[in-house]
Amino acid sequence: MRWNEDTLYRQFLQRDAAFDGKFLTGVLSTGIYCLPSCPARRPKRENVRFFRTPDEARQGGLRPCHRCRPDLFYRGEEWHETLYEQTAARVRRDPAAYGEISQLAAAAGVSRTALNRLFRDHAHETPAAFLRRIRLEHVCRLLREGAKITDAAGAAGFESSSSFHQQFVARTGSTPHAYASLRGASQFTLRLPPRYRFREVLDFYGRDPQSVSESVAPDGVRKCLLIEGRPALVDIRFTAGAAVCNIDATAAHAAHAAVVRILGIDSDAAGFERQFGADPLLGAVVTRQRGLRIPLTPAPWEALAWAIIGQQISLKAAVALRRELIGAAGQPHVSGLRAHPTAEAVAELDVDALRGLKFSGSKAEYLLAAARAVAGGDLPLAALRDHSARHAARLLGAIRGVGPWTVQYAFLRGLGFADCLPAGDAGLAQGLARLLGDRPAEPLVRETMARFTPCRSLATYHVWASLKGENA
Repeated sequence: MRWNEDTLYRQFLQRDAAFDGKFLTGVLSTGIYCLPSCPARRPKRENVRFFRTPDEARQGGLRPCHRCRPDLFYRGEEWHETLYEQTAARVRRDPAAYGEISQLAAAAGVSRTALNRLFRDHAHETPAAFLRRIRLEHVCRLLREGAKITDAAGAAGFESSSSFHQQFVARTGSTPHAYASLRGASQFTLRLPPRYRFREVLDFYGRDPQSVSESVAPDGVRKCLLIEGRPALVDIRFTAGAAVCNIDATAAHAAHAAVVRILGIDSDAAGFERQFGADPLLGAVVTRQRGLRIPLTPAPWEALAWAIIGQQISLKAAVALRRELIGAAGQPHVSGLRAHPTAEAVAELDVDALRGLKFSGSKAEYLLAAARAVAGGDLPLAALRDHSARHAARLLGAIRGVGPWTVQYAFLRGLGFADCLPAGDAGLAQGLARLLGDRPAEPLVRETMARFTPCRSLATYHVWASLKGENA
């Protein structure tokens, strides 16, 4: 390769993945070196140097970028993660550029079969499902910014207005017009999917009858949330085919996003039922629990904190610790409820403060390690869904006290990954024991649940829900 640095800089500006492995870009202002396709913001030309190999870049005093991971690429390790993340980043930048799956496969340089496998392993969804999700996220962002509905749909790559409308309602529970009109609203109504089961939402948010963060009634749930940094009350009431939501905050779009997560509206219950409704192990359970969806926490941090708190203790003990934490660090609302504390609020505590809330020393250290990693930016929790699931698991698992079960639970309940398996979970083993006739050890749990790949999250949730009143 002829080293014309002006040419290399132009390729770097274009994020051309075809040049990955041909040169590295060193950024003097940040002290890192990157692949040409790295999604990070482009530096000024005077701050850029070019290198042939990672060794040469390191000799220049630079360190590898944590986003594009050039050393892994050059060693040939986890190249599929890099390929997935680069392909996904292209779609996020311009979802309208990929009208067909074949175009996405061509951009990635792989066959459609390989593309399906790539997205199944790293996104836990098909390329088509990924495209729909990113397009709809793009539309929502444009509508929040005030764009016209037709312009937003076109910019995201939707060619059919009827298909766009149908997909938008399925994922958000709102029509595009209702969503665009949310600004400043104090009430909105979400359409619930067919056979929607709200009992699981009430069970999950009612797992602590003495909760200081939420209260459950036979027809709904009230929960205190942090919306744009301030505590707000969201009151969700279930009626025939709908959820009526009242909020006391002006940021209605943010409240809407939280409620969609709480209700698990965009979980693919129908697709799972079509695929596994006749399964010899779980088919009867799936049929009995048609419409089951996974309620998520309003924010990923709440799921991770709950997973750490719940490690190796009973549900009764876990809800008591959670209650103490929220009471001590959560922001109060005039209703008397408190918002779940942010990672930043927890990070300001110390071990002695948590021990005073009846945490064990080790559990206090684990919770603080996670909170400080999130608050300090070492663990970009809110952005983990944008990474390969395997890459995200490594980032999360590097936190002290966060083991495989905690990773999988946080992914399932907080990030919405569809193929999670908390294999060491006691409730999962108990539910499978009822189906298998004997309590399985963890290796057998993995073997048994492998048949539900790439939908093991919902399969796990079906097993949990089959325990009838015992909350996961």
